Amino acid sequence: MPGYTRRQLKEDKFAETAKGAAHWADVHRQTVIGGGLLVLIVALALGGLWTWHVRQTEQANLELGTALRAFRAPLRQPGTPSDDTTPSFATIAERGKAAEKQFKSIADKFPYTSPGKIAGYLQGVAAMQAGENAAAEQQLKTASDFRDKDVAALAKIALATLYRSTNRSADAVKIYKDLMDHPTATVSKMQAQLELAEIYETTDPPQAKSIYEQLKKDDPTGPAGQIAGAKLAKANKTN
Repeated sequence: MPGYTRRQLKEDKFAETAKGAAHWADVHRQTVIGGGLLVLIVALALGGLWTWHVRQTEQANLELGTALRAFRAPLRQPGTPSDDTTPSFATIAERGKAAEKQFKSIADKFPYTSPGKIAGYLQGVAAMQAGENAAAEQQLKTASDFRDKDVAALAKIALATLYRSTNRSADAVKIYKDLMDHPTATVSKMQAQLELAEIYETTDPPQAKSIYEQLKKDDPTGPAGQIAGAKLAKANKTN
């Protein structure tokens, strides 16, 4: 190709490529426009979904705060009339029943939010306070399966407490061992060990002593180690 330079060859090749691309875009114009619209629609949908989730979370937080105030409301002295300006309850069971209803409402309305998950766990705890053990067990089992491991761990330790209070120590032991193997930010391995050792104090004292000694060794200046040390000292005095 006489007189042709490399630069001219590149320019011609670029022109051909650009022409081909323009032709493809012209032929497939509807597809290109449709694809662009689809991307835009998906982006808008995701943005709307995120906005909706944020608003749901904010509302759930507000309602959870109200329910927690009821859950922590003081108990009235016997014979003292209720005061409409300050929430109070005659018994723990009455307070638990009222809080359980509020937590359930939040969990049902906001199941995909973190406050909704927390409300589901607290619904089980409130049912325990209300003396509704069957309902509490069912709800805490449900919360124990939450994908949020931190909330699930809280539900598990509450379920273990329920089992201990209803003479089902073997079931509680299984939960504590599971929590020891799978610690979370809300329930540490040491916390689960302390709970397990407390059960063993009556069912297997040597095992309880072994756990306390290990905790004292692993956490000599921390809270778990100090509790373990106090338990060991108390056991030695008894013996």
